[in-house]
Order: sequence, then structure tokens, then C-alpha cells
Amino acid sequence: MTAEEMRKSPRAVHKIFRPPLLKIYGFQCALVLLASVILFPLDKVAAYSTVIGGMISVVPNAYFARQVFRYAGAAFAREVARSFYRGESGKFVTTVLLFAATFALVQPLQVFVLFLAYLAVMLLNAVLLARYGLASNKN
Repeated sequence: MTAEEMRKSPRAVHKIFRPPLLKIYGFQCALVLLASVILFPLDKVAAYSTVIGGMISVVPNAYFARQVFRYAGAAFAREVARSFYRGESGKFVTTVLLFAATFALVQPLQVFVLFLAYLAVMLLNAVLLARYGLASNKN
């Protein structure tokens, strides 16, 4: 049986956990915007530095997740591997380009706040994925 025939044939397949990506990245965007709104009356530069740093984290991670979860199952092993590598390289390039564009185009900028927001959203991403992973293992 060829790989193409295997893809078309119905069979029981072990499902790989797919986290609710829209919820995760929507929640991250909402928290970044909330932090920015709280900071806005205190310091406008810190407020938009927070948004930029948070979005530099969210956008590449969302792209990566979209690429990784496009395919599932042993019949799609080649496509899964390709999409993983494509997602990881795209995430890296996008992150570098967003940081470079930010430093080149945005003045004034609070670099510490930018990196703090970036790291906070990265950690939040890991925590949310772990939480949804544990919740799916209980089911």
C-alpha cells in the first residue's frame, strides 16, 4: 500500500494533543493589551514598548504553532517533519526581523520593557501549553 493510499484509507489513529491555539494566543494578546492600557497613563513609551515586545513573542509563536499542527498521523510523517522545520525557521527569521525593525524604526523605545514583555509572554506561552497539555492527559 502506498503512502497516498494510506492517507486516504479510514482507520483508527492515535490523536496527538492539539492545544486550543486561538484561545492561547488570544489570551496572550489580551494580557499584553491590558498591561499596555495600565501602563499608558504612567508612561506612553513603556506602554507601546510592552505591546511591541509582547507581539514580537506572539506572532512568531503563532506562526510556528500553525505550521506544526497542520498535519498529524504516521501517514503524514514527512509532512509533519517538513512543517516543523518550516515553522521553526520561520519563527526564528520572523523574530529576528521584528526585533530588527523595532530597533530601526521605533524611537523612543524602552528596551528593558520591550525585552521584559517579550520574556513574560514567552513564559506565559510555556505555562499555558503545559496547562492545556496536563488537562488533555486527564481526559
